This record gives sequence, structure tokens and C-alpha cells, in this order.
Amino acid sequence: MLVLNEKIPEKVILVEEPEIADLISRYMKVVKTIRSRGYTIHIGLYNNSPVAISSHGVGGPSLALILEELIQNGAKVILRYGTAGAIECSNVGKYLIPLGVSHHTQSSLYQRIRGDIIPSLFPDLELAFGLYKFLKERRRNVIYGSIFQSDDFYAESHITNDDAIDMETGTLFLISRLKKVRAVSLVILANCKGKDWIDYESIYSADAPLILQYMSNIDLSE
Repeated sequence: MLVLNEKIPEKVILVEEPEIADLISRYMKVVKTIRSRGYTIHIGLYNNSPVAISSHGVGGPSLALILEELIQNGAKVILRYGTAGAIECSNVGKYLIPLGVSHHTQSSLYQRIRGDIIPSLFPDLELAFGLYKFLKERRRNVIYGSIFQSDDFYAESHITNDDAIDMETGTLFLISRLKKVRAVSLVILANCKGKDWIDYESIYSADAPLILQYMSNIDLSE
């Protein structure tokens, strides 16, 4: 394998940047850190519940590589905790839980499912509902809706029919469906159509313990 060749916890949090993986790992007991080929993986415990935090890089292909290896080594419940661009500028600063993904017919997702069938892409609904309820109860500003998966950050001005744009959620949902694991995506709406970025790292810093708590609460026996 290219990055990982050992068993990991069944619960995994995926983030875009190694720096964000490092940030979140400060709130857990880290027992091992792996840094390879630009990816960072922290393995440890939160509230005595085993969890791994892995960076996935930018874009679907980068996420696909590490996600495949995480699943092959034991990942069964996966949360992508990332950023996205809002279509409606008033939503900047909120959380979005994507319930569906749209994309161009011949995007990077096409390489997985070739032909004239475009699969529906969606999260594990129990995870998505549980996460929405969890965040609402803690008074976080969270919405749900659809997201467009883009392969080109600087060519997205024509996207208007979804609630947000990112570069990874569709790949997460597709691979998790093909590999029969559970996945959900939570994105910070960190900009409006690629402009007017907020300080999203402060949101990661404030809510890292909440995300770890949510993951530690998941009952793997269900």
C-alpha cells in the first residue's frame, strides 16, 4: 500500500489538511502518528473510544487514495470534516450536512462507474440525522442540502442549483457505498463562491472536541 499498512480504528475523521489533523489530534490521546506521501494520520483514543484522524488532501482523487487504504485497514464509520463554498452568501459561516451530491457526467467520479448510469450519492442517513441533531442540540448553526463536487476550484461560477460546492464529498459517498462502509460529510461553509473566506480554522479549534465526542458516541454494534 502507498500510505498505510496496519490496522486502524473503525471510526475515522477525514480532514483536508495535515495541519487540521494535527489541530484536532490535540484533543485526543494520540498513540501513533503516521506521516507519509503528504498524508498525516493520528491514531488514538477519545473518551476511551478508538479513533483515527487522517488528512485527505485536495480533491476527489487524493481523498480516494487514502480512503481506500483506510477502509482496507479497518475503517467502517467515516466522517469528512471539511470546508465548502456556499452558493448563497448568507450561509457563509454555517455548517452544511450534504444529503446528496451532483457533478458533471464525466468528472473524476466517472472513472469509478463507467457508462451511462450516474449513481445517486448520499450519506448514511442515520449518521447524517444523528450529526444534525447532535449539533442542533449544542446550538451550532447547521443546515442540510445538496452539494456539487467540482474538479476545478477556479471554474465553478456556473454552479447555481446546489447549496454548496466542494471537491471531495461525492468521492466519499461513492467509495463508501461501493465498499459497504458508513460515511457522512460535515462542511464548514467557509467562503461564498470562492471569495470572501472566513477564518475557518477558528471553527475547527472551537468544535474539534464536539466532533470527537460525536464520533466516540457512535455505537458500532448497531
